[in-house]
Amino acid sequence: MPRSSFRRTVAAEEPTQTPQRILLLAPSQGLGGGIERYLSTVEECLRAGGVEVHRIDMLGPEQSLTAARRIRFALRVVYTGLRLGRMDCVTTGHRNMIPVAAVAAKVVGARMAPIVFHGNDIWELPRSYRALVSRSATLFPLTVSSYSAGALSTLGLAPILPPSIAPDWRTTLIEESRRRRPPAAVPTVLSVFRLPAWEGKGLPVLVEALAAIRQRTGPVRLVVAGRGPIPGSLRDFASAHPELELHENPDDHFLASLYGEADLFALCTRTMPPSSGEGYGIVLLEAQLAGCPVVGPASGGSYDAYQEGLTGVTPANESSEALAVVLSDLLTNRPRLARMSGRAAELAVATTDPAEYTRKAITALTGTPPADRPHPGVPEQRVAVNRLPEGLTLG
Repeated sequence: MPRSSFRRTVAAEEPTQTPQRILLLAPSQGLGGGIERYLSTVEECLRAGGVEVHRIDMLGPEQSLTAARRIRFALRVVYTGLRLGRMDCVTTGHRNMIPVAAVAAKVVGARMAPIVFHGNDIWELPRSYRALVSRSATLFPLTVSSYSAGALSTLGLAPILPPSIAPDWRTTLIEESRRRRPPAAVPTVLSVFRLPAWEGKGLPVLVEALAAIRQRTGPVRLVVAGRGPIPGSLRDFASAHPELELHENPDDHFLASLYGEADLFALCTRTMPPSSGEGYGIVLLEAQLAGCPVVGPASGGSYDAYQEGLTGVTPANESSEALAVVLSDLLTNRPRLARMSGRAAELAVATTDPAEYTRKAITALTGTPPADRPHPGVPEQRVAVNRLPEGLTLG
C-alpha cells in the first residue's frame, strides 16, 4: 500500500521552534550537472532558513565512481551518523544511494528520509531498491516535477520540490534581464547543456530545424554553451556545421551575457525509452530569469518550468519539422517575443523567490514548516566528513 497517510500526517505538524538537522547525501560535488546544482541550491536555502545541514559527497572533482569509492562513502556515512547522533531527516540526492540511505536513516533515527528522483533515474530503479523504499516507514520518493511524480505513482505518493536558482546566480541573471538590448538584425537561438550529452539534448534536431528556417526566412545565429569536455563527435559535428557557435565551460558572467543576448532559448532533449528524457531543465529557469523566452522539450518534466504560450512554447512532437514550426513562429514575430521576454523575467523572479523556496524546501524535507520567515544571514555550518578517521580503512 502507498504510505501517503504517513507522509501527510508528518507534513501536517506545527512549525518548529528548534533548528532542524538534516544529513544530506549527495552523489558529487564539483563534477557539474543539473543534479549538483539542484542539491546545492536546496542546501544553500536550507542553511539560510536556519537548518543545520551536514553534507557528505560520494565523489569530488575529477573523480569517477568505483567500488572502493562506494564502500568508502558508505563508511563515511555510517561514521558521520554515529558521531552526529539524532537527525530529523536524511535526504538522499540520487536513487543509487538508496541502500546507504536506509542504513543512515536507522543510524540517526530520522523521522523522514526522502529520496530525490530527477527523471531518468525513475525508469531504471532496481527491484531491490524499490522494495527498500516501499517497505520502509521513513524512506519515500520526492521529485522535481509533476511528470516525474506521476511516473513514481507505483512507488508511492511523491511530494514535489521543483528546482530553483541559487540566490547569487539568480541576482546575476535578473540584472542581465534589466540590461536586455534591442533585437539584433539576425536573431540568436541559445541552447545550454552538458556538452558530452549533445545528442541526447537534441542538438542535431535543433540544427536541422534552424537550417529549414534559414531557407525560408534568412539567417539565424545558433549558440551552444555548457560544461565540457567537448567530445570528438561534437567537434566533428561542429566542423560540418560552421553556423554552430560552441562555448565550453563558460564562467557565470559570460553565460549570463549569452542568456541576455539570446532572442530565444531552446532545450530539445530527446526521449529514448525506457530511460531517457528531461526531468525538469533548470536552464529553462535560468533563461527566463535573464528575460529570454524558451522552447522546451516535447515531452518530459520541463513543462513545469514555464508558462505555455506566455513565457515559452512546446513543440507538438520531437521531430525537426515540429520544432521548426514553433521556432519560426516566434523568430518571425518580434513583438510577441518582446512580450514573452518581459513575462518570462517577471514570472521566473516570482517562482524562484529564495525565501519562499526555503520554506518549501524545509517543509518538503522535514515535514514541518519553519516557524519564522527564513533570512539569509545564517552562517555556514558545513560539517561534511570527506575522509575517514584515522585507523578506519578499507584494509
